[in-house]
Amino acid sequence: NLVLEVCGAANDAECELLASAAVAKARELEKAAFSSDFDPPGRARLPSVRAARRAALTNTPCADPLPAEADAVAEAIFKRVLELIDREMPSVVSTLFAFSSNSTLLGMHENDELEFTRREPAINVYDAGGVFTPHKDHQTLTVLLSLTPPSNFTGGGTGFWKRHAPAACVEVRPKAGTALLFGGDLTHAGLAVESGTRCVYVASFSAQGGREMRVKAAAGSRDIYGDLV
Repeated sequence: NLVLEVCGAANDAECELLASAAVAKARELEKAAFSSDFDPPGRARLPSVRAARRAALTNTPCADPLPAEADAVAEAIFKRVLELIDREMPSVVSTLFAFSSNSTLLGMHENDELEFTRREPAINVYDAGGVFTPHKDHQTLTVLLSLTPPSNFTGGGTGFWKRHAPAACVEVRPKAGTALLFGGDLTHAGLAVESGTRCVYVASFSAQGGREMRVKAAAGSRDIYGDLV
């Protein structure tokens, strides 16, 4: 039930570059407020280059990936967050990734020992009406990085639920560049954007192995747009 906030995970220039690239790609998909064959109206998911390649291997419907420059920046930020976790929160690795042969999250990532939710890492773009309904990620860890300041949109933000609670107990709208870290059993949602545009980078992942168990757990709780199942 813990959500950790990492301030300054990305700088303003990085956030602006990623948000601009993602919105431009989302506009290419647009069929009435970002509606496409891949996402519901009001939301578009732009995968990283690696995520798009993995999707192609499994015949998973997927939008074209982020441009190379934006992809490189997103990858650098993700590695920065992993390094921070390794350095400042070593218990995360020792308790949640204990069965991996690698002692660091960055090492796991660089050796392709992390398994991501399909089409992730990615940037989600929310336009007016865009929402991601309450769900659990069913991965070991999720990194959710805000790319647009709250002043860019109304509504929106991320809601978190306590167990069995009927409504969100906490709603957060972090400043651009702030990352949220939380576990895969925590119910959360991308709250509906009323106006403007919101962009977030998301990566949900586990150490390789145990996918069948996660899929079984996810089958009863993921929302209709869940990618894991």
